[in-house]
Parts: sequence; C-alpha cells; structure tokens
Amino acid sequence: MFASGDVGHPMGLDRHGGAVMRLLDNMDWVHENFGGCQLGNKLRNKRLAFVATNMLEAPESSLCQQNPEWSDTKAAYELWKRDQVTFDAVAECHWNLTRQTQPGRYLLISDTTDLDHFTHDATNDLGMLGDGKGRGMQLHSCLVVDSTKLVMGTGGALLFYRKSAPKKETRKQRLSRSRESELWGNLVDKVGPPPAGSQWVHVFDRGGDNYEALCHILQNRCDWVIRAAKLDRKVISAVGVEVKLSEAIEEAKELGSYELNLRSRQGVPARTAKIKVSVTRVTLPRPGMASRYVKDSGIKSIETNLIIVQEVDAPKGVKRVQWVLFTSLPVSTFDQAWQVIEDYETRWLIEEYHKVIKTGCSIERHSLRTRERLEALTGLITVVGVRLLQLKTISKHEPEAKAKNRVPSMWLNALKGLKPKLTVTTMTVYEFFRELAKIGGFLGRTHDGEPGWQTIWRGYKKLHLIVEGMKLALK
Repeated sequence: MFASGDVGHPMGLDRHGGAVMRLLDNMDWVHENFGGCQLGNKLRNKRLAFVATNMLEAPESSLCQQNPEWSDTKAAYELWKRDQVTFDAVAECHWNLTRQTQPGRYLLISDTTDLDHFTHDATNDLGMLGDGKGRGMQLHSCLVVDSTKLVMGTGGALLFYRKSAPKKETRKQRLSRSRESELWGNLVDKVGPPPAGSQWVHVFDRGGDNYEALCHILQNRCDWVIRAAKLDRKVISAVGVEVKLSEAIEEAKELGSYELNLRSRQGVPARTAKIKVSVTRVTLPRPGMASRYVKDSGIKSIETNLIIVQEVDAPKGVKRVQWVLFTSLPVSTFDQAWQVIEDYETRWLIEEYHKVIKTGCSIERHSLRTRERLEALTGLITVVGVRLLQLKTISKHEPEAKAKNRVPSMWLNALKGLKPKLTVTTMTVYEFFRELAKIGGFLGRTHDGEPGWQTIWRGYKKLHLIVEGMKLALK
C-alpha cells in the first residue's frame, strides 16, 4: 500500500526524518510485499506475483474467477502444490517488511479467528472448530499499528488445528502437549524483539492472559496490555500479601473517571455510564504446575501494573462495565492510564482485519485438496487483506496532506475523469478517500459518519479499472 522511501520498507522517510505515506498501485504493492519471497525458483516467484495481482483485482472471488484463462487457473493451482510454497514462505516477505518499524511506539495486536472449511469435504487433515462439528483451521495473527492507528501490516501469523483433548487428561499431561494457549507466546517469538528505537506493546484480549505468554513478551524485550481473564487467581498485592486478584482490585487507587456512551443492544437500552479508573501493582507468581518452557525461562515471578476500568452505579439488572488490564506501561497518572485504555480499545482493528479476510477476501470459500495447499493460499490472502484494511486507516494518517504528493497522478486523473467538477490539485488525502468511497456507494451525508473499508474498496476497484484503461491507451 505504501511507497518505499527506504528500499525494503513499507514507509518512506522525508528529509526531516518523519514518516511519509505514498500510495502504490497494485503491481508496485505486489512487488513490495512478495518480491522477496523464497519459493525455490524465479518462475514460482513470478507466478505468485501474478496470482496476487489477480487476487487484488477481485479479492472476494474464487481462484478460477480471479484467473479466468484456463492456463492461468491451472498454473495457480499448480503453484500451491509445490513443497516450497508454504504459509510462511508466501507471507514472510510482508512480515519482514512490517517488522522493520521506524523509531516510535507501536501496538502489536494479536487474536485468533476460526476459518471454517466445513463444506470442503475434499480437504484432508483439518482440525475441529466450535463444538467439534466444524472443520477448518485457526488463524492467530499479529497486526502492527503505529501511534496514529495506521495499520502497518502483519508482523507474523500462526495456523493451528484443534484436536479433541484426551479423556481424563491431567494438567501435567496437558502441559506436555501442543496447546492452543501456546499460540500467544509462540507468535511473540515469531515476531521477535523490536528494532532499535522502537517500542512494541503487545495487546491481548482475555485469551492471551497466561503466565507463559508474558514470559515470551519479557524475553523479547516488549511491553504488554492484556485483559485479565481470571479474577480468582492468586497474586501478591502491592503490600506483599498473597490475595486473590479480585481482592487486589479492591485496594486500587482511584485516578479519575469519565463518561462512556453505550449503544443499545438486545434487551438493554442505550445509556451513559460513569466509569471509574483505578490502578495498583501486583506480582504474578509462577504457577505451581508450569510448562517446560516456563521452567527453563527462569522467570519465577512477574511484576505488572493493574488498571481497573469499572462502571459506577450501573442500573439494576444490567451487567456493569468492567475491564481489568495488566500492563508493563506506567500508570501513575490518569493520562498514562488513559493511554493504556486507548491501547486496549484499539483491539477492534484485529477484529476488523479478520472480518476483511473473511468478508472482503472470502477466505473460507476457497477449497484445495490438502491442508498444506490451503495453508499457502491462506498466507497470500492474509497479506492481501492488509491492503484492504489499510484503505480505512490510511486517510487518517495525514488527512491534511496534499493528495498530489501522496497519491499516484494517474489515480487523480482517473478521479477527475469520473468527477470533472472536482479540483484534484488542491485535494487533501482525506478528501481523496472520501471521494473514493462515494464512487463505491458512500453517500457522504452529515449523519453518515466516516466510510468503511468496503465502500472505499468498491470505489477503488472502479477507479482501478479506469486507471488500467488509461495505461492501455498510453501503450
């Protein structure tokens, strides 16, 4: 999505050292994100680039629809058969680019989503989903977001196949086998430590609340914001007494409060909730029954700050709002605590990303004969999905910047052709994306809010057709 001021990095730098965003067309973006893939020979690399470019033309379509010529369809399917074409091999170039963050503060937001391939009877060796009746795989992704909420890309991802737990399995036996809970820490290791000058903050929901994952984060020199899952666990309070986490919460110091407008949901009317913010500090002791990794790490306890976000005077019969967040970040003032709360609230981006690859890229519709081939195709789709999501966040990065300095001139000329009354020479980046969304069906009325990635992407596809026509006319 971005032009490269520094070769091999998705963000350029201006002469003053600040980040500069420049949009790339599809071919340049494919070269940037897949040009460094190691697939065994140059012909495979070229084929991957061709398949990726076609996928960007119609990400919601099947492989056959994306590659309408029989020879191209056959070559696309042959590509996924090669042993060297794996999930990691396809996505690694993009992951490496994303990890090369410039000095600054970044959120690394991780979560797991189920990819349901229940109807794909021909695909073998898939795992179980949900109550065990579903078939598919689990995708655990790490989305890298900068301080302005701009999506840089994915820093890594893992695939997992859930199996039935053995009957009457003991905790010791469970810790000795591959577990779903290991995904959080294993992905931290895969992404690795931050480059010099970068601060990486791992943001997890309750699924990532485990001692082992924190050990991985510590060993990779990163920070964390993690929502607590179990309030009955034992911790060491700020005064050195072993108590339940729920008891430590009661001793927290209040820093301030704010009002939160809650939307209505089924059976619960909209309301304005008064939220109290309190903080304390606790120590998490190593579990008595720990995995081999935790024992070998030598980490016997972990000190962490605790932020309690709690609704005051909730109406009767309504479950009050409450978040309990572990964090390594400073929280001595309300502003510092507020920053951590904002970090956690940014989690919606990973949920939006998973929605993009499912809805925008139809990842669950694709069917291949083996799970290895499906994994490689999944690797491609997870990178293509980043481009769709970036369209939503990119307009907010430098909204007042002149579009002519950030957007390819041919895109602006195509937009001018569609809407002759527009003055594209003075148009800002924000205005450009808003007009792009309008082409995709966004009405732009006062009460409509900001356009989503779907309308922006529909507008982009229409604009792209005109751009391709202009290129053909110039040949």
